[in-house]
Amino acid sequence: MASEKACCTIPPVVSNYQAIGELDNFGDLPVYRVGQKSEKVIMVIYDVFGLHNNTKQFCDVLSKHSGKQVIMPDFFRGKVLTEADLGDRAAIMEWLGRVGTYEVVAPQVEQIKEKLTSEGVTSMSVVGFCWGAKIAIQLSGNDSYYKSTCLIHPSRLEVKDAESALAPLLMITSIEESNLSEFMDIMYKKPFGDKCKHVHFDDVHHGFAAARGNWDEGTVDRKRATEAIKLTVEYFDANL
Repeated sequence: MASEKACCTIPPVVSNYQAIGELDNFGDLPVYRVGQKSEKVIMVIYDVFGLHNNTKQFCDVLSKHSGKQVIMPDFFRGKVLTEADLGDRAAIMEWLGRVGTYEVVAPQVEQIKEKLTSEGVTSMSVVGFCWGAKIAIQLSGNDSYYKSTCLIHPSRLEVKDAESALAPLLMITSIEESNLSEFMDIMYKKPFGDKCKHVHFDDVHHGFAAARGNWDEGTVDRKRATEAIKLTVEYFDANL
């Protein structure tokens, strides 16, 4: 998992990227959607900075190269963590306790599932960044509808999350994630353990593939984020 210092102190970057997707409404839940409708869909669960341009860009590129519709729900309804909030771990945890627990998010995901099923979607895979990775693995442990997960620079993972998982996962970590060998050992022993994979980048910081990444041309963050998308596409092609 990410160190608390990294997770609670690294700010989001400024990005002028122009997203190509659209904001739709699933009932009262805003959802960023990109790509043509497809039977198999990828859901991206953002980090604490919400619908940041970087996460939209990740969705756009992921959709282009996977050929699948990608959605990213706005569970926080635009009320995201700001740079001014960073550094106060207690306040951040209190906020997540109100708006970002599995119990709060799960009914909204069920709303998404019902909407997509009505559109002909038969299965879904999930990408989660940081906080979103925790939600993604919890979804995997509660519903076989989610065929595979990709956890990118995750935070707050627990051994019990691996024990409950019902689908294979791709784990992508940065230099600031703590040792996840126990977590992955549990995954490798699952019936689908041979499909689980862990890729570690030791030259980028926590958040490189989402709101905290500097994606200017030539940067290491951009190189690794691009690689993370390629790995995700290949993994979901094999496991969605």
